[in-house]
Amino acid sequence: MKKLKNRITICFIFLAVNLTLAQYGNTGMYGGSGMGGGMNRGGMNRNQQSIQNTNNYGRNKSPEDIEKERAENLNKNIEKLTKDLELDELQAIVIRKELEENSKKVVTVTKTESAKEDKIKEIEAINEKMDRTINTYLSANQKVKYKKYIEERQERMEKYKMSQN
Repeated sequence: MKKLKNRITICFIFLAVNLTLAQYGNTGMYGGSGMGGGMNRGGMNRNQQSIQNTNNYGRNKSPEDIEKERAENLNKNIEKLTKDLELDELQAIVIRKELEENSKKVVTVTKTESAKEDKIKEIEAINEKMDRTINTYLSANQKVKYKKYIEERQERMEKYKMSQN
């Protein structure tokens, strides 16, 4: 009985040492591909890259690319609003300025470390304030059309919320 107990103890110790060495990349049963070995071969860099890709929705973009994309989106929005609402030049200038400020605020909110729900609430508050400001520059007919634009934006926001769950 004592020999059996000793053999089981030795096997258990051997197994524990083997698993411990394998986790740290030594020549354990996983052939050196454990945690330490993986890090030494770029495992940590791949993991950081994966996190970065997730935060960028699968795309790596430089700050210049992000700013360029933001400016393009702003121009598209202004063109759409100018056409759909039949804005005059003064209205287009004022609304462009409001959209630029709003866009910068939204980017700032998205870069914060708060929860997604909090970010969405902040963005909604920013958009509501912007909508009130823009409405002050619109005629009654333009306000009706702008309300439709707001509803479309809210639908897109709902789709975004659903995709985040």
